[in-house]
Amino acid sequence: MTQYVRYAVVLILLLVVQATLIPFISLAGVTPDVLLILTVVIALREGQIPGTIAGFIIGLMSDIAIGDFLGLGALTKTLAGFTAGYFYNEMNPMQVLTTYMFILVVAVAGFVHNIIYFAFLLQGFPVSALEIVIKFMIGSTLYTVIVSLVLFFYYNSRTGVIHT
Repeated sequence: MTQYVRYAVVLILLLVVQATLIPFISLAGVTPDVLLILTVVIALREGQIPGTIAGFIIGLMSDIAIGDFLGLGALTKTLAGFTAGYFYNEMNPMQVLTTYMFILVVAVAGFVHNIIYFAFLLQGFPVSALEIVIKFMIGSTLYTVIVSLVLFFYYNSRTGVIHT
């Protein structure tokens, strides 16, 4: 139970960070999604069903707090949590978080998230399909992966070894 309270506190802090600080590190209109990283971490630590539920809650909270497109964040983060949950290791949940596999999981879940998110969000905008794919879908995924390296190195500093 205390783990879920910890997740809730981290969610509230990351909502504030995503809404206030992350826009300042925007590169050409592309920002990392720290809430997506939280969704992936929960899915890898708790499993696919808790990751899917957490994705829905995190997405809905971000929709309400940031106010993009109500329900779109809930849908896409639910799918990201479901996708990341495929990599859950029941015998050793921390194993994926301390290997380079974590970076791959963030990339895969982020790309699944961004395909759907930006396809809906940018529909009707005067932006070419190529720009949507390269700048937003791939660019946002890569930026999120780069930011997730901070968490990756944090987990590895706690264990003392980077596992391959």
